[in-house]
Amino acid sequence: MTNKNFRETVNGVASVASTECTNEQQWTKYHSRQGHGFAAEDANAMHDAWSGKSVEKVGVDNAKNGADRIVNGVQIQTKYCADASKSVGAAFENGTFRYDGMKLEVPKDQYDEAVRLMRGRISDGQVPGVTDPNRADQIVIKGHYTYDEACRIAKAGNVDSIKFDVQTQAVACGFACGLSFAVAYCSAKSNGMTHREALKHASKQAAKSGVTTMCTGVAAQQLLRTQVGRNFAAIATNAIKPTVQSAMKTEVGKHVLTKTASVIAGKQVAGAAATNVITKALRTNAVVSSVVFVGTTIPDAVNLCRGKISGREFAENTASNAASVGGGWAGASAGAALGSAIFPGPGTIIGGVIGGIGGGIASSSAVKKICSWFH
Repeated sequence: MTNKNFRETVNGVASVASTECTNEQQWTKYHSRQGHGFAAEDANAMHDAWSGKSVEKVGVDNAKNGADRIVNGVQIQTKYCADASKSVGAAFENGTFRYDGMKLEVPKDQYDEAVRLMRGRISDGQVPGVTDPNRADQIVIKGHYTYDEACRIAKAGNVDSIKFDVQTQAVACGFACGLSFAVAYCSAKSNGMTHREALKHASKQAAKSGVTTMCTGVAAQQLLRTQVGRNFAAIATNAIKPTVQSAMKTEVGKHVLTKTASVIAGKQVAGAAATNVITKALRTNAVVSSVVFVGTTIPDAVNLCRGKISGREFAENTASNAASVGGGWAGASAGAALGSAIFPGPGTIIGGVIGGIGGGIASSSAVKKICSWFH
């Protein structure tokens, strides 16, 4: 595998990983009046996951009085309002605590005042089943972020939101590094390099892929917080949804898309729910892939300006790179669906990697073949 083919293949699969990380966030709601609350849910869930806890983000369905997430079996409802009185008050309806059996998570800087207010609510008989005010600190838990930090995470172009995006993209970065290292090492050994030489080559390629994946992933998430990014996503949705709906009308298309949607959602979905999952995934991938494409095209543009490559080579590289990014996502999604059907869990991961590599190579090779006809 040539260095260019290698780069294109990794870019395609890396865009899949970045898309998956981005889809786990509620970025479509960050711009709303209560966007900081959704950002707080995502940020606190991520912090718990990084702490090694088992996290289920069950609140994305917005079920009335349902938990936002379940951490190590404990149901948590997150309330991030401008002050402690409003944060605690938001958990009550008609004078009664409406999240029976759940913990109430409040901003880190409001915790002490929130506990004091909850004691008063308990004393007033507003918390069913709880009569001891001293149990307030067992109901109220301290969030990992302050109210102001949550507000900044919901917006683009600041340290807190960039730091959050770096952490969420770390998984994609690690995935790209591992994949790059494995592929580069095997390729180097097959070309006659020694173990030491192959390790050095693979490490260099892994570092490049990791940096590229991290930068493009963070750039994509920052873009999606802006009006430009949201407009782009809306245009992509309008373009993609009719195609997905048409595919769902055929038996083969329905089977493949339903399987793929279930893998992406992490649970069994069908019908309109599957269509929405696929559409949203493709929409996000369109944004992420565009950023990946632009980011990875820049080096070729620089080489073109320096006269190191011709205009024809630049056009071929650009078309090939675009195909590998899109093909990588399609292949990885289909491979994950097939792998999940055969062996859920490990099969999903293995199928996704193999499908992503195959899809990226096939798409890139097809474009190169077409380009060769015009030489």
